[in-house]
Amino acid sequence: MKKIIDENGRLFGRISIIDFVVIAVVVVLAGALYTKDTAVPIAGVSDPLQSIEYEVSITNMPAGRLEGLREEDILYNKETGNPMGTIRKIEVEDCVTSMLKADGTYVMASVEDRYDVTLTVDAKVMVDERGHYYVNRSELVAVGWSVNFNTIASTFAGVITEME
Repeated sequence: MKKIIDENGRLFGRISIIDFVVIAVVVVLAGALYTKDTAVPIAGVSDPLQSIEYEVSITNMPAGRLEGLREEDILYNKETGNPMGTIRKIEVEDCVTSMLKADGTYVMASVEDRYDVTLTVDAKVMVDERGHYYVNRSELVAVGWSVNFNTIASTFAGVITEME
C-alpha cells in the first residue's frame, strides 16, 4: 500500500502539501468572488422619484436648538451637505430620564430645558431593485440609522424611526 505522504512531502507522490493548500485557497476565493453580489445599482437621472414620509427622533435636545427648528425647513446631512427632505411636522415632549435619589432608588424625572422631539419629514426617494431608499438619489436612509442633521438655524443628531 502506498503512503499518503511520501518522504518528499508529496501527497500520493504527486503534489506537495503546500501546493495543494495554495490551490485550495485560490479555488475557494474564486468561488466566493463569483457568487458574491457586488454590483451597485446605477441610478439614472431619468429614474422616477417617489414621495415618502419618515420620522426622526431626537432625544435630550436643548431648548436653544429646538427654537431653531421650523416647519418647512429643509434638513441636510451634516457630513455631506446633501438635502434630506423638508420638515412637515414637529412634535415636542419634555425630556424624561432616570434620576438617582439620595435613598439609592431611581425615579423618572423631566430635565429642565431639554426636550424629546419627533420630526416628520417629506422626501423624494429613489428605490433600487434591492429595496434601498436613496433620498434625492444620493443619501441612503433606513429605519434605525443615526444621522447628524442640520437646518439653516439648528444642528442635531437624530435616529430615523419610521418610514412610510
